[in-house]
Amino acid sequence: MDLSKSSANQIPGPHPPGRKVPEKPHFLKSAARFMVIFGLVGGCDFQLPPKPPDVFFKVNSVPVGAGPAYVASADLNLDGEADLVIANSKDHSLSVLLGRGNGSFKLLPPLPMPLEPSALVLADINKDGWPDIIANSRGTNSLVVWLGQGKNTFVKWRTVKTGQGPLFIIAGDFNEDGILDIAVTLNFSKMEIYRGRGDGSFIKGETYKTGSRSYSGVSGDFNHDGHQDIALAVHSSNASSIRLYFGKGDGTFPTSSIIAQGLGTLTLALGDMNSDGKEDLVATSALGDNLYYLVSNGDGSFQKEIVFSGGGGPIALVLGDFDEDRQIDVVVANSRSSSFSLITRNANGSFHFPVRDYVTGGTPLTLTTGDFNSDGLSDIAVASNAEATVDIFLRRRVMK
Repeated sequence: MDLSKSSANQIPGPHPPGRKVPEKPHFLKSAARFMVIFGLVGGCDFQLPPKPPDVFFKVNSVPVGAGPAYVASADLNLDGEADLVIANSKDHSLSVLLGRGNGSFKLLPPLPMPLEPSALVLADINKDGWPDIIANSRGTNSLVVWLGQGKNTFVKWRTVKTGQGPLFIIAGDFNEDGILDIAVTLNFSKMEIYRGRGDGSFIKGETYKTGSRSYSGVSGDFNHDGHQDIALAVHSSNASSIRLYFGKGDGTFPTSSIIAQGLGTLTLALGDMNSDGKEDLVATSALGDNLYYLVSNGDGSFQKEIVFSGGGGPIALVLGDFDEDRQIDVVVANSRSSSFSLITRNANGSFHFPVRDYVTGGTPLTLTTGDFNSDGLSDIAVASNAEATVDIFLRRRVMK
């Protein structure tokens, strides 16, 4: 089913009112319900499929600033270990955690921020080889650029003024000059493009309408024309959708389309889920606590499938092969149930149910992956907004 429509994107707000969008039930979930009901009524000995392997275990809970709203991972000091940066929206700071390679971290002095940092990107924006930090300040209508200096230090380079209420930042080389650019979503239904100069500064480009607020987005080539496009999760009570903006390779996005309208989308993740060379999307939804899988047709259109329904407030997600079967799995943070869910894949590529849940600190709003103990496996870091901590879950190898 082609859901594209032509038309002239991580801290989501409260779930909006509105009707749940009718969906065709997922086969595995429907089959599981049928087996339980039929077994109880008819006395037959049916059993649910087993849960995914228990691959994660919690080893650490690191205190950070108040109201951790976004977490990202990179090797900040180039020592070969994965580090973390957290945007703390309530005490207006960034926490920098340097990985020791054993699941523990060294906490650097916090980087002061203006009001309400809630999103960030980690990338080398001045081409000196060191990862830098770009973080938003919702309360001052700006971005703050911290340049990595090596030796575990960052210097506040400059403040970039934006439109009102910057919400989310997406990085990509949108004009194909080899220098990183950024797209910034705004509180009043807009997206701004900023072209990087290569020295840590930016030039403001075009502004595009988004239809409503966007707290999440990704960049990828969705129509296979060789240029970077942008997908935004647009969230409101009456205009929720996923919007695509198709790049020309010069930093402009003159064509857009709306897909999967009415889903209540909150966050997006990008990955080639079915190994066909096309970039697919996975989205969390406020309506019915659903998780959606959108299969790319390679021409800018997608086919939609509901994957998971009835979770405890799915709000953020990451992708990866967590059970070592060469299939991309999904990990979803559940804000209301204070947990994250591991959703694995079957041999035929379908999603496996039931899922496996892991208890986290209160109100997890953001999570990321990284190899935090240097064993070659992707681990999970999930930030607890209520407890001002980051929980570290390491991964164990799956016994074959």
